[in-house]
Amino acid sequence: MELRLATRTFGSAEFAIMADGAMPGADIAVIKADPAVIERLRADRTGHAVAVAPDSAEQAAACVRAGADLIMGDAFADVAAATGAGLVCSSPEVGAAVRPDGLLVVAGDLADAERLAGSGVAVLADTPVQAVVAVYAWLGARVLRTGDVHGTRQVLDMVASIRGIRAPAVARRGLA
Repeated sequence: MELRLATRTFGSAEFAIMADGAMPGADIAVIKADPAVIERLRADRTGHAVAVAPDSAEQAAACVRAGADLIMGDAFADVAAATGAGLVCSSPEVGAAVRPDGLLVVAGDLADAERLAGSGVAVLADTPVQAVVAVYAWLGARVLRTGDVHGTRQVLDMVASIRGIRAPAVARRGLA
């Protein structure tokens, strides 16, 4: 299933990178749940989808009105469903009323990621270890949260190339 955030649509064979702040190369920026901050980021036209972790339903709704694309937290499923925003939650059941192409479920572990991805759910994995990023991606995680955007992008490109869903960046033959 496609994942639709902001003006971007990620196909089932594409990965997205989530980072704290509007980091170059990231697809999703996790920023402060403040409508003014969201409006400034939107005015800068960075191209990032905007994710927030609000403290209340009222704050979540205000952030969506300001331009947030993704609300993080099980408690905000009703707000996401009512506003059309995406939701990051702990299980598909929590986000049952949210639009399917905006639902991200956090994987608790590798087995959880494989089970969720196998059922067609978009999976979010959060790990700072690049080797673990590769395993999560191989098992079907679609969104990876990281502090190392460039390194994670390289790992995801490698996984996509090995799986045959992307051409290698450089093809060389080893000749003796």
